[in-house]
Amino acid sequence: MLPHSCTRRLRCLAAAGLAWGSLLHAQPSPTVPRVANLALVQTLHIGDTLDRESVVTLVEASSAGVKYRWTFLEVRPNGDTTRSARERFVSAADLDTSSRLYEVYEPKGPLEHPGYTAFTIGGALYEGIRTSGSGAFSMLSFAEDDPARSFAGAFGFGGSQPALVRWRGTLTRQSTKDEPFPLLINGRRVMVPSLHLKADLTSRGEHWAPEIWILAQHDHPLLLKLSDAKRVFQTVRADLVELPTRSGVLEGALVKECRLELPGIYFEFNSAALAPASDNALASLADVLKRHGDWAATIEGHTDSIGGAKSNQLLSARRAEAVRARLISAGIVAARLKATGFGATRPRETNTTIEGRARNRRVELARECSEPRR
Repeated sequence: MLPHSCTRRLRCLAAAGLAWGSLLHAQPSPTVPRVANLALVQTLHIGDTLDRESVVTLVEASSAGVKYRWTFLEVRPNGDTTRSARERFVSAADLDTSSRLYEVYEPKGPLEHPGYTAFTIGGALYEGIRTSGSGAFSMLSFAEDDPARSFAGAFGFGGSQPALVRWRGTLTRQSTKDEPFPLLINGRRVMVPSLHLKADLTSRGEHWAPEIWILAQHDHPLLLKLSDAKRVFQTVRADLVELPTRSGVLEGALVKECRLELPGIYFEFNSAALAPASDNALASLADVLKRHGDWAATIEGHTDSIGGAKSNQLLSARRAEAVRARLISAGIVAARLKATGFGATRPRETNTTIEGRARNRRVELARECSEPRR
């Protein structure tokens, strides 16, 4: 029985500790629960050829609020790299009532900025926009001569950091109906409902009017996309991988299917280095493989089409081998596992969209059993 204090669905979900699989099957349409261990992959696209990814993990989600951990690897044009992991706590009160977004994640900044949200808009603002079609909104970001660049700088992808400014204005709904938005949930492409908004913001005499898509879900109005003339920031994946002690859903999928796209496996940008956010997924997979000692499998790496064919093949092979090596280090007999890379030769979707490229960058496990289902 849930405690009487669970007056909001977010808090009840956190208190109940519901599994990802049961949440998906309990809802009439795909949802993204705001619960601990949820990982969000977010992409910043600049120009025609550049994608950069970061991973946001909800390390805590309770009646007190949500603690986020944001990790990224920035590769600059001169080859220098910047690796960072930053955390932010947003209280339950701010998740419910705030109409202000603090999009700056300073390396030495405070854990909490009272009165602001981080990766979502406030629940009251969300409901106000649904009801009236618009709402007052402000965003604390960087000042830029070109305001379209401020969003990129705020997420660590901009080199030097100018002064902080507040963008003030409104968010206005562009359609009276929810719009379907593509999202990968545990490796599978689905369409989630979204609010399509237009921002009308000013700061220091500058005007900024990006389009914004918000997940149409009161208990988790997640920022799905922000787009302006030069850049597109987008949430492309949502993974909630079971911990090793609760790996039943992953095990069931592998028993049923001979081939499975592995959720929760993340690599550093343009690298075969496994991101720390992959730890739970790898531990869960190792736990399942230990319980099925007769299974033999091939770990397959796949990339998008950005870059040359040879470099993509090498990168995909190195990523597959990195997963194999981690599983072996967790106690899986090496002879049971093979690793191979296919580069961009087996795309799941078009490489012309952000979410398509995100889907194509993946790791699959192919068991030696009957003909795998695609």
